[in-house]
Amino acid sequence: MTEPAGDEKIAGTLNRDRLLILFSYLIRISSGFLFSSIILFFTERIAILDVVIIMSVGLVLSYFLIRGDTVIIDQLISYFRKKNSSREPAASVPPLNPNEKYLLTFTDELTELRWLISSAEQKSALAYKNLISENIYRTEIARHLPFPLILIDGRGYIEECNQQARQLFVPITIAEPIDFFIRSDEVLQKIQQVRNGAIPAGETQMTLRGAFVRHFTVLISQFIIDDVPRIAVIFIDRSAAIETERMRTDFVANVSHELRTPLTSILGFVETLQGPAGQDKTTRAKFLAILQQQSERMVRLVADQLSLSRIEQTENVQPTAIINLTEMAERVLTSLEKQAATANITLSITAPPLPVLMHGEADELIQMIQNLTENAIRYGRQGGFVKITINNNTSHPSFPDEGGCFSLAVSDDGDGIAEEHLPRLTERFYRVDAGRSREIGGTGLGLAIVKHIINRHRGVMEITSHIGTGTTFTIYLPMIEQTNSAYQEQ
Repeated sequence: MTEPAGDEKIAGTLNRDRLLILFSYLIRISSGFLFSSIILFFTERIAILDVVIIMSVGLVLSYFLIRGDTVIIDQLISYFRKKNSSREPAASVPPLNPNEKYLLTFTDELTELRWLISSAEQKSALAYKNLISENIYRTEIARHLPFPLILIDGRGYIEECNQQARQLFVPITIAEPIDFFIRSDEVLQKIQQVRNGAIPAGETQMTLRGAFVRHFTVLISQFIIDDVPRIAVIFIDRSAAIETERMRTDFVANVSHELRTPLTSILGFVETLQGPAGQDKTTRAKFLAILQQQSERMVRLVADQLSLSRIEQTENVQPTAIINLTEMAERVLTSLEKQAATANITLSITAPPLPVLMHGEADELIQMIQNLTENAIRYGRQGGFVKITINNNTSHPSFPDEGGCFSLAVSDDGDGIAEEHLPRLTERFYRVDAGRSREIGGTGLGLAIVKHIINRHRGVMEITSHIGTGTTFTIYLPMIEQTNSAYQEQ
């Protein structure tokens, strides 16, 4: 026979206990008159039949008198036994039901005790549930807080931290001193001041240097829970704001510098023309040509800056129109034929026979190809070439194998660019040769515009160059299904 498992085994134990409790109660309640009946029997004052009748009536009466009490005691024992053996939290153990009534229960104290225990258990279960909910609530708040948060105890040891803090300070460990992970003397000094009660709260700055430089405002405050002081340290990332401010400052300085030169030239030539030199026809024509050149340079600068601002505003929105990139490149070559002929540059294009289709903005793609091609013409070799190559059978690590990509490369055979300049070519107003760039009319924004157009179209650009042999700008763009179907041009 197999051993009863789980509830059956507990039920068998409870039945045995119930019988033992009942028998014990019967013996104790009826022991007095049973003992008296036995004495009377041995002194021959009562017959054996009388003893049997008295004992039977006494036992039956005692049974009914104590039946309610034994049920209550049995339920209490059963409840606490289950609760003691349960692995579940207390709130999940069902409390006693105080509304159950028994017809024959004459011991009001036990009944009241049962109700008090049941009520206390219900309140305890509710309090436990509320405590668990509150702890979960606090944990979820800390976990979803958008800032790294570290809680420190009175000794300066880490008591808790959220996921953002774990990612910022890798590998952070609970129950370790805070200065094991934060190396900023200013932050540690401010934490110490708050711990010592010198100040109720503090604020300081911290910079983390790694692959990227990150700037944080650190807020430190003390609070007390259960008479135990704790310190909360919150890190607010201000890198974007600081970088934006730096870019704004650089932009204002660069634009001011770029505009100052042509404006100074224009004012100087205007003053000259207002004097006696303005009466000379040859001088006047020469100066007016220079004034026109400088004015056109300012117009290009303003136009490029407006174009760059417009592209940045929509950079997070990927275009959806279907564009034939080959046709865009052919349009650019047609529009630049005169400029290339003036510089004695040969333009050419190599592309697949079928249309190379992509999701894009036609005007921006034309501007991208035109900026790269114009740069190649301006900085190319006299009598050299500028070549556009479109390849629809290529790959790049930035794109999944199943999606694929195609490439557009603009190459020249000019003087080339030194390797140390390549990473900064797409920065605003960055020039390898500032004097030559201004001389040929460059604004310093062309490649910055190209970079943002590529970003909007979810592409990447690689630059290869060798001194004396030329430069190649290769753009990789995501591919869509290449068919002969109609496409939409914007």
